[in-house]
Order: sequence, then structure tokens, then C-alpha cells
Amino acid sequence: MKVLHVSPLAFGSRGGGGVVGGGERYPIELARAMAALVETRFMTYGAARDERDGALAVRSYAPVAYVGTKKLGPVHPALALEIARADVVHCHQLHTFLADQCVVLARLLRKPVFLTDHAGGDRHFNHRLGTVNRATGLLLVSHFNARGFAAHAPKIRVIHGGVDTERFRASGVARRRAALYVGRLIPYKSVHSLIEAVDDETEVRIAGEGYHDEYERHLGKVARGKNVHFMGAIHGQALVDVYSAAGVSVLPSVETDLYGKHYPKSEILGLALLEAMACETPVVCSAIGGMPELVVNGTTGIVVPPNDGTALGAAVEGLLDDPAHARRLGEAGRAHVLERFTWTHVARRCLDAYRDLAGGR
Repeated sequence: MKVLHVSPLAFGSRGGGGVVGGGERYPIELARAMAALVETRFMTYGAARDERDGALAVRSYAPVAYVGTKKLGPVHPALALEIARADVVHCHQLHTFLADQCVVLARLLRKPVFLTDHAGGDRHFNHRLGTVNRATGLLLVSHFNARGFAAHAPKIRVIHGGVDTERFRASGVARRRAALYVGRLIPYKSVHSLIEAVDDETEVRIAGEGYHDEYERHLGKVARGKNVHFMGAIHGQALVDVYSAAGVSVLPSVETDLYGKHYPKSEILGLALLEAMACETPVVCSAIGGMPELVVNGTTGIVVPPNDGTALGAAVEGLLDDPAHARRLGEAGRAHVLERFTWTHVARRCLDAYRDLAGGR
């Protein structure tokens, strides 16, 4: 089996032409894991490059045009050639013109084509072209995500997400009495609610790149007079060390941000939770989206109601004040990840779905 993964944006810093987000990290991590099992190519868009990432062949094309305004609908004639050489096509970011292209071309070339939603969207023609109806299957990252596609239930498989547990593991650095947030600095992540919820002297470490100028300014105001450290974007071993040093890792996302904008799919999964748990760091998250499917409340972390600063603060401070309990939750979190949420688990679930839904091809 030759599998082609197609993603509209490369993972990486904005300076390098990519985006540091779950919707960009997920496809490349999955493709890497799948390459250890079957022949796999990863196609994305941006600066032109052709390289190997271990067993994975990676090809990036400079688009000749975009449909939409968020660079999620790139156009390049090489897509047809890439699909022609594959046995299975797996396109990431469903509500985009890229997904429309993948389904039309794959069907013309008689190739099974699968779609994964990462909650992103741009201009598309899904309804007009029957993109979802014509796809072979929908491989979705959570049961929460699947509820939005209930009309297509027979072709849905929930594959969840994963983490590289060889890379993400406790690195031996000393734990700090510190709460950690890892992710983009955008309003629905509600990073400000973490800062506001904890005591003024409690250390809050924020590792992430800003994608919303007004919200960054707001975070600066909220942090004044408190023990908050903005660390910027962190990658590689430094990120593992940051997770390993934290007393608790927090993802306090909401569905309606402080500006009143509603995000019905703000957190369809939550890869940062899996990364923290893999590093034996207990987690606290909001009870929204797919996050409660990853965190076993009271066993691998704590799930709190969204927009409840009192509950959020109590959960965070409670874990910071009880390192023994935090350690137990952290150890249970890594065991939970190893049992179900490695990228190899996700890749195997995908391969099973390809064979099942494509009729044994």
C-alpha cells in the first residue's frame, strides 16, 4: 500500500512559512508514524522542497494560486501526479478547496480518498461538489468531532490523535511549582483565564507564538503584577524539558472567547494534553470538545467546567500544592498514552480504516 497524506500548510514557525498548531502538526506526525508501517508520502504547500524525514518522503510545492484567504486552498498541478502514484489518498482539513480537489481527482483516478477534519476552514465547494458524500471515509479525531458528521456515520472512523512517546518523556529536569500553557496565543485558548485564576505569586509559564495582536496586548495587561513568563515559541528538546519541569500543564480553552466570537469546534482534540501526559505531567483542561476523551478526570488529570475561574484555579493550585498526587496523575497519564495514544496506534487505526472502508484494497 502506498499512502499519500496531503496537508495545506506545513508545520513550523511563521518565520519559516509554517504554522505551529495542532492542525498542522497532526498530519506530519501521523505520516511519519505511518511511514514505518507502509510506504508513505507527505505532500504540503509553501516553499518548494523535496526531502526525506526518516522513512517518510516529504514534498512541498509552491502554490500557483490559492482559493480562499487563509492559505488552506492551495492549487498546484502536481497534486494530480501525487494522487496518481498513490494507492490511498488522505487529505487533512476537510472544509477547504484542497479537500475538494483531492476528492475529485482521486475519484477520477479511481483511488480511495479519506478526509480528516482539523476544525480549520476556508472557501470551499464541499456541498456543490458532494465532497464528503464522495469521499471513501471520514477519519475523525474525536467522538465529539464525529457528532458534526452524523449523517455520514457509516463511513466515519474515530482515530483520535497521538504523541511521539520516545521524544516526549520525562527528561529528568527538576519539577517547578509552575503552571504551564503550551500553544498558540489566540483568544479561544483563554490563556488569560489561567493567569487570572491562580494566585499572584504562582508561576505561570506560557510557551507559544502570538497569532492575534489585540489578544497579546490583553495578555500583557492581565499578567502585570503576576509571576508570568512569556517564553515564546519553543521546539525540540527544549519543549520536552518545559513539559517535564512543569507542575501542571493547562489547556483552558473555551467555545466563546472574551470578544464574543463563538468557536463550536475550538478544541476537537488537544495534542498539547497528550504531549504533557507523555512527559508524566498532570493536566488540567476544560470540559469542551474532544479533550475529555483524552483526560480521565481524577486519574490522569482534572477536567473543569469552561469559564469557571474558581474551579480552574482550585485544580491548578491543588496539584501544585500536592506534588505526590500530581506525580501519581502524571504517571497514570503516560501509561494511558502508551496504551492508546501513540502515533503508531493512530497510524494502525488509519490503516485498518483504509482497508475496511475501501473494500479490502
